[in-house]
Amino acid sequence: MSRARATDRPAIWRVGSGSPPDGPHLALVPGAEAPLLRVDLPDRLRGLARERVAVRQLTEALALPKTAAELHPFAPQGKMAAFGGLVVVEMSTARGWREALRPGCIAVLPDYLALPCIPQVWTVETGGDGVSVRLGETDGFTAEHGLALRLLAAAGTPRAVLRLGPPESSLDDFLAGLDAPVFDTPQALASSGAGKPVRWSTAAGGVDLSAAPSALYDRLGVALARWRWPVLAASAALAAYLGSVVLETGHLREEAVRAAEHTRGLVRQHFVPEGPILNIRAQVQAAADATAQPATVASEVPALIQLQRAAPILARDGLTLQSAEYRADTGLVTALSAPDFASLDALVAELRADGYLVEVLDSRSQSAGGVAARLRLQEEPRG
Repeated sequence: MSRARATDRPAIWRVGSGSPPDGPHLALVPGAEAPLLRVDLPDRLRGLARERVAVRQLTEALALPKTAAELHPFAPQGKMAAFGGLVVVEMSTARGWREALRPGCIAVLPDYLALPCIPQVWTVETGGDGVSVRLGETDGFTAEHGLALRLLAAAGTPRAVLRLGPPESSLDDFLAGLDAPVFDTPQALASSGAGKPVRWSTAAGGVDLSAAPSALYDRLGVALARWRWPVLAASAALAAYLGSVVLETGHLREEAVRAAEHTRGLVRQHFVPEGPILNIRAQVQAAADATAQPATVASEVPALIQLQRAAPILARDGLTLQSAEYRADTGLVTALSAPDFASLDALVAELRADGYLVEVLDSRSQSAGGVAARLRLQEEPRG
């Protein structure tokens, strides 16, 4: 049986076997030297923290120094933040593979990750390096025949098997004994309805051995170093700006305090000479209103005499004097009615012409007709 290549996959070249093809190609390395090992990690771990815990877990389990091997996360379906396995490669071996690469290499993969990948389907290929197996989307390995049989026996039963490469009796007998159909080409497998291979870039699970796992972080560190001085300069500029804002705010507060003290001094001098100043606006307004009230001129003429003198004017035709009241705080207040506002204005003018200080306290129309008014009268002293 010959190996079939997925139509979406670039040309294949095994590192160390002749010259690589011209143009884009995948470089394959022996999967037995780059095994995929599962890790059991909490789901809450993500990103770099997950990778660090996984590396520590595997290095302790394998008793490897941290500088002896490279560990590349394998994330089925591209979920790199929650990867479930690591491809482990001895560091010097990985460096040797990278030195053998030629221009046009897209990625370096263990050979079992380059096999056609179909969910719940085994892809089994025999060749010079032993047996390469892809156990669906989440696992795979390359091993010598005896070990491969033991690993397959522990892997359960697939929906189908895609068998590639030359015959191997013990392996083929084992696959024939499974409760699953065996196909020798991807086309035959697809025709059976078992599914088509996923794209090679997705099936690789993010693994690429052409760069060390730390290369990404090294590049990130270099990029951050380039931005170090601009960030420091921007931080210094921001600090200077905030400092100037703080100083300006302090100056404004001092000016506000001085203005408030000056205002209180003016209020004390002109409006509220005694007592506490609690509400400047209200107290100044009250003082201004009090100033606007007409001053009552002291008179030595008794109220009764004032009323007698004004009676001839208040008793004119059309005018009706309804009441007259005198109190010390209000003075002489008369209530009367007039035919209209014009008559009321004429009365006020005549009283003033006769020497009275007149203040119209209120005036209003009456529903029965005419105008009602209240007048405060005060006779000017006569020499």
